[in-house]
Amino acid sequence: MRVATNVVGINSRSKLEKNISDLDRQNRSLATGDRIYRAANDPSGLVISEGMRSKMRSSSQAQRNAGDSISLIQVAEGSLSSVQSMAARMKELALQSANDTLGSKERAFVDSEFQQMKREIKRIILASEFNGKKILDRNAGLYEFQVGINSDGAGNRVSYDMGKVLRSAEKVSLGSASVRTKAGSQASLPQVDQMLAELGGARAFLGATQSRMESTIQNLSVSRESTAASHSRIRDTDVAKATAERAISSIKTTASTSVVTQTNKLPEEVKRLL
Repeated sequence: MRVATNVVGINSRSKLEKNISDLDRQNRSLATGDRIYRAANDPSGLVISEGMRSKMRSSSQAQRNAGDSISLIQVAEGSLSSVQSMAARMKELALQSANDTLGSKERAFVDSEFQQMKREIKRIILASEFNGKKILDRNAGLYEFQVGINSDGAGNRVSYDMGKVLRSAEKVSLGSASVRTKAGSQASLPQVDQMLAELGGARAFLGATQSRMESTIQNLSVSRESTAASHSRIRDTDVAKATAERAISSIKTTASTSVVTQTNKLPEEVKRLL
């Protein structure tokens, strides 16, 4: 029996400290829902899970980028839809003016509407913008969208030249075409047909591009879901397991506390012996 050093008490306190530490870790894990709430819990798991977390956030931004590109396409396609409707009306006017039941006075009225349609088509093409940038004009240029999370362009960027969707606004709007005369009306018919075909092709191109971007968004969504599932398995707390471990640690802590109380009384037994 020793008085100077209570070896049994020291050992009991060491066990108690470990049990308290385990209980604290389990309480924090349950409270935060995060198994790795600090690097010391699982250093390698922390590195892997943080990389996954960064990938998920990057994927979310890539999805937003693709969504923005769809918004741009929809604005352009909406403008082309209006232009195509006006082009169909111009075809009606050209056919009407090509008929001999109209005289020069009536053709002048028809041509007045025809010219207004031309000017409006030209204005729409030149004025269509998205966030301050032209989207239908010949000088619209190349648009590039970052839809991947890496820097290499091949698999992470989608680009298309909006300047090639249509010819110049002047050419699309038929330039100097007129239906003031029968001959002019007949000559404008193939021009209007060409314009309708060009507008239809432009809308088809934009529609195909939009479908591609929607597929890109879907692929990013699937990738993000898979990454989130993997991240959860590494990082999140298994509540059932943590609850069971906490119950065990709580019992051990209570028992250790009782033992420490008893071992601290051992030196008193020496006094009784003496």
